[in-house]
Amino acid sequence: MINCNSCKVEKLEEDFHRSSKRATGRQYSCKSCQAQTNLKRYHSKLSADLEYKDKKAAYDKDRRKQNGEELRAYDRERAKLPHRRAAHNEDTRKRRAKLKDAIPEDYDRSGVLSMYRLAQKFSKLTGVEMHVDHIIPIAVGGKHNTGNLQLLAGTLNILKGAKPHFQLSWKAYSK
Repeated sequence: MINCNSCKVEKLEEDFHRSSKRATGRQYSCKSCQAQTNLKRYHSKLSADLEYKDKKAAYDKDRRKQNGEELRAYDRERAKLPHRRAAHNEDTRKRRAKLKDAIPEDYDRSGVLSMYRLAQKFSKLTGVEMHVDHIIPIAVGGKHNTGNLQLLAGTLNILKGAKPHFQLSWKAYSK
């Protein structure tokens, strides 16, 4: 029998963790007291995290209010950096798609982002600006996922617009 340091009750050795047995020469809390202690620690850490997040959100909101235009200009410039362009384009499309409830349950961010990176690489290699296009446009009910994306030259994508059944017509181009 071992005395629990927390509840001061004499309990069987099975009620303690293996490392706390009398052979170690130490006295520890029983399993139930230790569980309660761990729970208290977890909840105090959780409330501290929530308090920090609330303070940070208030700080960020206040900062955006005071320096809004300056921060927006910084964001615009950052989005133009080569390593951020693909992610920025994907985020923009995702935000617009979310407004129209076009984000599917099985959304694959890494797959969609890789399409935007691929467009960026093709643009560099060929010198022709490539766009990631929705085969069925979001405006007419298409979804924002990898199965509905294709790479198109920028001029063709602009020509296509929001038409779901686009046929390239050579008559549209003057020779």
